Amino acid sequence: MVSIRRNFLYNILLNVSRVVFPLITAPYISRILEPTGVGLYNFANTYSGYFALFALLGIPVYGVREVSKIRESKEDLSEFVSDMYSISIVTTVMISIVYVFTIFCIPQLTQNNIIFLVSGFILYVAPLRVDWYFSGLERFKYITIRVLVIRFISIICMFVFVRTKQDLLIYVIIGVSGTIGGDIWNYIMLCREGIKPKFRIQKLKRHINSLCILFASSLAVSVYSMLDTIMLGFMTDYSEVGYYNNANNLSKSLLAIVTSLSAVAIPRISYYASNSNYKEIDILLQKSFSIVSFLSIPMMIGVICVASQFVPLFFGPNFEGSIIPLIIMSGVICVIGFNNITGGQILIGLGCDKLFFKGILTGSVCNVILNIFMIRHLGAIGASISSLTAEIIIFIISFLYVKYRTPVKLIIPKKDICKTIISCGVFYPLILGLSKLFSGWLLIISYVAIGFCVYILLQILMKNSTLRLLPVNRFIKMNI
Repeated sequence: MVSIRRNFLYNILLNVSRVVFPLITAPYISRILEPTGVGLYNFANTYSGYFALFALLGIPVYGVREVSKIRESKEDLSEFVSDMYSISIVTTVMISIVYVFTIFCIPQLTQNNIIFLVSGFILYVAPLRVDWYFSGLERFKYITIRVLVIRFISIICMFVFVRTKQDLLIYVIIGVSGTIGGDIWNYIMLCREGIKPKFRIQKLKRHINSLCILFASSLAVSVYSMLDTIMLGFMTDYSEVGYYNNANNLSKSLLAIVTSLSAVAIPRISYYASNSNYKEIDILLQKSFSIVSFLSIPMMIGVICVASQFVPLFFGPNFEGSIIPLIIMSGVICVIGFNNITGGQILIGLGCDKLFFKGILTGSVCNVILNIFMIRHLGAIGASISSLTAEIIIFIISFLYVKYRTPVKLIIPKKDICKTIISCGVFYPLILGLSKLFSGWLLIISYVAIGFCVYILLQILMKNSTLRLLPVNRFIKMNI
């Protein structure tokens, strides 16, 4: 079986690219397209993505779990992939018709119908989206290489072809092309492995119940991950969408590093659960809590301390409206990190789909209610508060479900978490001191570099056992 540490490192590399690439592109795009253009791009992407969610019907989550269970049988894998392929074709055709209909019937969408039609290609090719197959087989090396190549090509195209704010359509085409390219690449690799999906409808009923439950959960998640943007677009203007999405995307890009472990842990937990090996699950989850707290807490506090200096430099002076949303959304780095353990790893990994859905649904309802009252008055700030509140509610509920409704023992490394929090106490005095010596990018770079070194040094001195679980342990010899 593939080493989970190696898969974790591949996923770290993949998710670091999600941080680095926006760091490269966001400053350029924000200045070229300005808040309104950035807002329209994000609104169109989110709107089409919302319909794609319906077309996929929970398959990405269900597929990972089920493939991990039948990974030893080529015949079972081929049959299962054909089932998922057939279901997604039916749902995609139906949802695509509805999507195109809305574009030409809703006045706000009709004004930019070409943008929305092009963005819709991520919906039209949904049946080719088979990342879940490779994730279920723990083929994270392949996934990482594919994504890095496509992102690199997309960045080059962006700098070459997007030169003025009139090039918004070109930017949309580049983004969509990257998604479609990845889907086609996956499909070709699938066929080369001898698994050629066939359209059939004979044995689909056996999947419907689980798919509907997971789809309902995915839909509930989308309420606060996607509906914020849609509600902002309809209730305010595209500038507020731009402010919110820049803050949201930046915090979520950092979050990608924190949640790297979840993607590789879900198939492994499903495998252990199928063999009733709960001891190994407990060990894996304790490591997950250690790693997530070690990474997420300093990121959250670091962003809060540097947001007011970073945003105008990174996105440009037109995006000062993103400062407060970014400070608020930094909280999701920590909360979603823990949510991915209790909900993503444990509840989904153990097949407790209904419990997962109940927690997500509760948080989503609260999010919508808060959005209705807060977005109209606070815009991007209101959407940020609603999102963070929803995540906190979901974490509390999923934590209680795991503790009282599953055989898993939640062993939380309290001492290591306390050491992490104490070490982060130096961040605010550090930024205050450095701001008297430096300004601009020199301040940001020195803050990140010195803050990182001080944080790691303090963790070593306090003998945080989490360091054993990270690659840094290879370069640090210490007695912990």
